[in-house]
Amino acid sequence: MSKNETKSDQHKEKILKISREMFAQHGYEATTTRMINQAAGTAEGLMYYYFPHGKHEILDTIVYQGIINRVNQLHIVFTDCHTKADLEERLMQIFESVWQVFQDKENYQSFVITIHERMLLSDDQANWLLQILEGLVDEIAKQLKSAPVLQSMSDHQFRPLARVIVSIFQKVIYDELLIKDNRQLTEQMKAQIRPQLSVVL
Repeated sequence: MSKNETKSDQHKEKILKISREMFAQHGYEATTTRMINQAAGTAEGLMYYYFPHGKHEILDTIVYQGIINRVNQLHIVFTDCHTKADLEERLMQIFESVWQVFQDKENYQSFVITIHERMLLSDDQANWLLQILEGLVDEIAKQLKSAPVLQSMSDHQFRPLARVIVSIFQKVIYDELLIKDNRQLTEQMKAQIRPQLSVVL
């Protein structure tokens, strides 16, 4: 990579970083390209050089990067879960891993922007957001099949089970991060999730 390419990447990342912060704090509509350029110290034309479609392309990039980063950080394995207690504990560990992802400021900002600006997402964005969520359900379902404790289940039951598990995680994350603006994982939250997992397992 040449020095020019490195500098170019740095400029682009700086614009993304500042835009992410402004969209999370002020909202997409209230953030103007002029505000972004002033905060980034860049000329108007330079922003359009990196993002030809302007502010909406920046939003697209932020949402996409945030979702990909969150999903790629998950590690799901159930091959050593011989009892329901083992499986419940592993699922709690996965939830804690998901929660830990949001302790990263950029991931948290991307999540907030994705939810708050969901009406602005294109059909393509909405589709790949759904595909990523479905991919998570598929991965959990695939791994649940490998759990010794669930060997008596039939193949068609794993995906619905995975979907319910993901829904449990989603509700707690949305309630705490978006409604309560809470980024601290508490014992009370864990106590809220455990009985639900116990019931579905």
